Amino acid sequence: MCDSEQKAIIKLLLIDEMGPRRYQSLVKRFGSPAGALDAPEEELALVEGLSGRLAKKIRSQAAAVDVDKEMEEADRAGVRIITHRSGDYPKNLLELPDYPPVLYVRGDLDRDDDFSVSVVGTRTPTPYGRSAAAFISKGLAREGITTVSGLARGIDSEVHVSTLAAGGRTIAVLGNGLGVHYPPENRKLEEKIAKNGALISEFPMSTRPDRMNFPRRNRIISGFSLGTAVVEADIKSGAMITAKYAAEQGKDVFAVPGPVFSKFSNGPNYLIKSGAHAAESAGDIIDELRIFSGLKNTPKKAGEPDVAGKRISREEQRIISALESEPGGLSIDLLGVKTNFDASRLCACLMNLEMKGAVRCLPGRIYVKIY
Repeated sequence: MCDSEQKAIIKLLLIDEMGPRRYQSLVKRFGSPAGALDAPEEELALVEGLSGRLAKKIRSQAAAVDVDKEMEEADRAGVRIITHRSGDYPKNLLELPDYPPVLYVRGDLDRDDDFSVSVVGTRTPTPYGRSAAAFISKGLAREGITTVSGLARGIDSEVHVSTLAAGGRTIAVLGNGLGVHYPPENRKLEEKIAKNGALISEFPMSTRPDRMNFPRRNRIISGFSLGTAVVEADIKSGAMITAKYAAEQGKDVFAVPGPVFSKFSNGPNYLIKSGAHAAESAGDIIDELRIFSGLKNTPKKAGEPDVAGKRISREEQRIISALESEPGGLSIDLLGVKTNFDASRLCACLMNLEMKGAVRCLPGRIYVKIY
């Protein structure tokens, strides 16, 4: 594809209120993005889905939009802009009726990312939810399957962090431009994802996170993946919207069962009752999707004493074994009782395990295993 065509596609998408559907309607009517940009206002107004007001806006903004400035801003930030006509555009997304015509990408998209599973959930997870998300994500990563999530606080961040800890690839789909860092505390995580996967967005570089952007982001999360797994979510939540998109796109939907007394189990348990696959491990997802060929990594051997390549001592393994039977976590006092370690020895081991990404300390000095 020539540079002029790429610029025309990007320019058309930079016009306010454009969106994928209107883009497709305009290209269908005028034959190309350049043709739509050059069309007179009266002809634009005849396109299905376009009001006279929007036709006037397209005509007035077509000349004013500075596509070169946008491309330069992306280049300075290490972001590539690819279009739906580019050879490296994700093939799974092209199957969507409302595929994003433009993707901003920081990092690298890999051909093996076609074998991906999205894992999503609440922004305020319980310790059980965090552990379940880590367990599922690390299991997928160790089988060479890319994880996809939304970089939000809570379950999404856990998915990205746990995948990277297991040496896997992860894709973060944002509801804002890649020139904006949201949530701000995930800026370092963005850097790590860009080195071992990619950050992607359909929104121009300076787009702020707006509530209307996130449903659009969610359709990309589900569309990018072969299936979507929900870990802790209330009935009305972004994660459930992502599951709905996945079902509409003909993708498999998975849900991690949760405690019946937790409101964050309402979403996953409802999905299971509605026909979603119950997923208690990455293996449940892999078995259902039948994606055993073309995977990148050799599965981890059972009982192998390491965490993401870091050796675990016998003393540290005693702590992990004690935590395995308590998904909700143990206080440091109970850990001392179960392991029979004195305080200084226990604290030293816990510090090492935290640095290795094997355990996490929650408020109240409650420790949980990160699966």
